[in-house]
Amino acid sequence: MKNDVKTPMAPATLGESLRSLDLDVLRAFVLVAETRSFTRAAERLNRGQSAVSMQMKRLEELTGCHILSRTRRRVELTPDGAHLLSYARRLLRLNDEALGSLDRGARTGKVRVGVTDTSMIYVSRILRAFAERCPLVQVEMTCGRSWEALADLEDGKIDLALVTQPCGHEGGRLLWREPLVWVAAADAEAEAREPLPLALFAPGCVYRDAVLRLLEAAGRDYRLVYSSANSLGLSAAVTAGIAVTIMPASAVGPNLRNVGKVAGLPELPELDLLLYLRESTAVGPRAFADTLFDLFA
Repeated sequence: MKNDVKTPMAPATLGESLRSLDLDVLRAFVLVAETRSFTRAAERLNRGQSAVSMQMKRLEELTGCHILSRTRRRVELTPDGAHLLSYARRLLRLNDEALGSLDRGARTGKVRVGVTDTSMIYVSRILRAFAERCPLVQVEMTCGRSWEALADLEDGKIDLALVTQPCGHEGGRLLWREPLVWVAAADAEAEAREPLPLALFAPGCVYRDAVLRLLEAAGRDYRLVYSSANSLGLSAAVTAGIAVTIMPASAVGPNLRNVGKVAGLPELPELDLLLYLRESTAVGPRAFADTLFDLFA
């Protein structure tokens, strides 16, 4: 009787199927992608630039893809490189989580985050995702204007700043972009009044300045009936039916209406959500940044 025995896989085929990504190489790749520089990545890794270049060459040979585009000034990701980057971050995060799970002390600590009033609309999702990843890390969050958060970051008072305007600062990473819309109360018609009654953020906000420029360019009469440093004050004025304001499209609740088209108001700019962070080896700040990258990917 013939035995039903499966023929073992040929060693060559088995070897080809067991290609593995080196985590040290992936860590170098992520740093090159984030700094856009072999030199800066090498400095952060405490290695020579040639060593990092060799690692990137090995990674391209292993993947069979051209992942980095080099110019005289900086390094850019190719489409394949951008695709690989998300996987690299996930693999490194899983590695860190696995090691951290064996040492409870590595999963504790604190992360200090500065946010703006507008970026608060995303905070509940961010905190939920971060709590799942690092439940023992304490989050200390302060809310202010974009320039205040960026000043705190420069002074070392916070580890990350989640802002909606760059305020002349370079190095921010764009996490999210969505349209701003004109909004009025669902049970009032403030948009039909002349001149147009407005509730806007206090002076200093780039989006306030943009709104006023757009209305003036369109020849639309307006009057400022309410000015506030926070969105709660603006929402109160709008829900009271006394004014029209602007807000991100995702923040429009059931008691509000998008009135831009019906009122013939000019198209608004998009809102940018930007992340600025200090270089840190602490678990909390790194894990919080990774959470943001994954959440808004």
